[in-house]
Amino acid sequence: MKILKLLTLFITANAAIYAQDQPKKFEISPEQPNPGEEITITYDPSATVLKNAKQVSGRLYTYDNFRWIIKDISLKATSDKKWQTKVKLSDHASLITCIFTSDTLIDKGGAITYSWMLPKSPGAYIGWGMLRNKVFENDVPNIVDESAFKNDSVAVMWVNYELQYHPESRKKIFYNALKVAQIVRGGDFAPRIKKEVRFVLTNELDNQDQYNVTKAIGLLEPAANKVFIDSVQQVLLKKYPKGVLARDIEIRKIFMESDFDKKVKQYAEFEKNFPAEKFLDITTDTESLFSDKLFKAIAYNYIVKNKDYNFALNSVKKVSFNNVLDYSWHLVSIPFNRHEDGIEKTDLETLKKYADIIIPEMESREAFVPKEYAQKLSPKEWQALTVNYAAREYFTYAKLHEIFKNYDLERRYLDKIKSFYGYKDASYNEVYTRMLIREGKTLDAKELLAISIRENKVTPEMLASLKSIYLKEGGKEAGFEAHVNSFKSDSNIQEHKAKLIAELINMPIEGFDLESSRGGKVKLADQKGKIVVLDFWAMWCGPCKNAMPGMQMAVEKYKQDPNVNFYFVDTQEYIKDFKAQTQAFIKEKGFDFTILYDGKNPKTGKLDEVYEKYSKAFQFSGIPEKMIIDQNGKLRWKSNGYFGSPTELADEISIIIEYLKAEKK
Repeated sequence: MKILKLLTLFITANAAIYAQDQPKKFEISPEQPNPGEEITITYDPSATVLKNAKQVSGRLYTYDNFRWIIKDISLKATSDKKWQTKVKLSDHASLITCIFTSDTLIDKGGAITYSWMLPKSPGAYIGWGMLRNKVFENDVPNIVDESAFKNDSVAVMWVNYELQYHPESRKKIFYNALKVAQIVRGGDFAPRIKKEVRFVLTNELDNQDQYNVTKAIGLLEPAANKVFIDSVQQVLLKKYPKGVLARDIEIRKIFMESDFDKKVKQYAEFEKNFPAEKFLDITTDTESLFSDKLFKAIAYNYIVKNKDYNFALNSVKKVSFNNVLDYSWHLVSIPFNRHEDGIEKTDLETLKKYADIIIPEMESREAFVPKEYAQKLSPKEWQALTVNYAAREYFTYAKLHEIFKNYDLERRYLDKIKSFYGYKDASYNEVYTRMLIREGKTLDAKELLAISIRENKVTPEMLASLKSIYLKEGGKEAGFEAHVNSFKSDSNIQEHKAKLIAELINMPIEGFDLESSRGGKVKLADQKGKIVVLDFWAMWCGPCKNAMPGMQMAVEKYKQDPNVNFYFVDTQEYIKDFKAQTQAFIKEKGFDFTILYDGKNPKTGKLDEVYEKYSKAFQFSGIPEKMIIDQNGKLRWKSNGYFGSPTELADEISIIIEYLKAEKK
């Protein structure tokens, strides 16, 4: 009778999964596969978003031994306009689910999903219930549409089926079962939780089981159940002195240690007692919250206290991907950017040495999904995510290779991040253009320049390169501006203009009276009848300096217009010789700027008198801050920050100025 009931349930469950309008979108063969067998997956996209796809790939998610295994799959077209692939099931597969993709389109199967149960395997029913329940959305991969989620009572039903047909699953599913049952049944659920925890503690527990016990007692109200919670923790610590709970306690303890030398010794002991390779199957909340921060605290304290970079550099192979990324940002990219911005000189040889240790290790991590993502992402998804996260670091590395004339490696890293940066970042476009011209690929350079202009992500250097090519090919100086304009997108320009005009304001603004780098003082009160552009910046501000090529383009455009004045307000400086440094920087870069030096704030003594007054009045913070004041002395536009494109910034300033000129009073 039990076998008949099981067969009936199997047929009913898979019919529910599989019941779709003809033609069937998803089929597997054989229809009743066993774990470890090869199956054929057939996908019919004719009634889906992928109906016109030229290529289809996807991901196969397998619930196996109560863990998710994720594989990338490629499908081949069949003669009847379907897509097909063969895969070998894992040895303990209990549930499979597919997602099909083409470019940016994804088909998850809607309310029904592309799933199939293998009910003879433990985990089939609980896996199917968890997959479609919001309570467990952080415990399962993101593989179903919102429409596939069912209410909590349905999840409890599938838990009961799991326990009915696979009672041996009880130790593995007790926490998930308790979590959803507590929500559905309400009331005082503590007795049931305690009963299940006591039962589980009679078994031998692996890492996940131990962690599930900890999470299960976390379902109890702490104050009312303190004695029981403490007793369970003591049992875990006594039975598993080097187990999951003991490890979490040590992580917290070391993290909270304020004495650096003690922290270092404790961490060395921790690594001996809790070797990482023994915990590859578990990631706890405590580990996620504190482990990376703990290691960084030690590594960076070595640097700050002892100027010792070796601890960090020698640890790159054992730390997490996130920490490798953090090393690259703090030890390579930040100092390199500050060097580029002219904030402080850096030994580029040293940066290159650090980068040569850190970046190859970072790149090698693309091939291995770390444990915290293993049940969330496929290998291809992880690789795409790492490149996304690391693109900024790879770009720095490419620029370092250019400086040291390692041009093959420069190209490799620029190409690696092309899909992330290409055409969308003016700085990247500039470096890539320079590379193409150096390689003699003029046609490719022209294409890149044309697209970059259309996207309005261009630097002055790029325009100079385009002009050089244009003149060499017989173009006339007088026709260059029209040549550049021929690449621009009128729809993009109009959209940008409409957005900026919609941001216009009309507010009174207090005056200022500030010392000028050109001698004398500049008063706002003297500017009536003129449009005034203010740019608040500082020598220590990298984004401020990055914005200056765009501002120089705007200054150059209105150089002959006596009714438009640009003033660059140097604010919040803290070094004694900042005026000399400011003058030297502006001269070095060839900027034609009138610098105004912010006054001393009578309340704080800091050099931010005008900046503080305006930031409070107009509710902004940080620099660079652009402000445009009209002919009547009213503030009409303000913008905070810099978004990476000199031409886009110059266009913004120009659009506002031209609008104010034409505005009817």
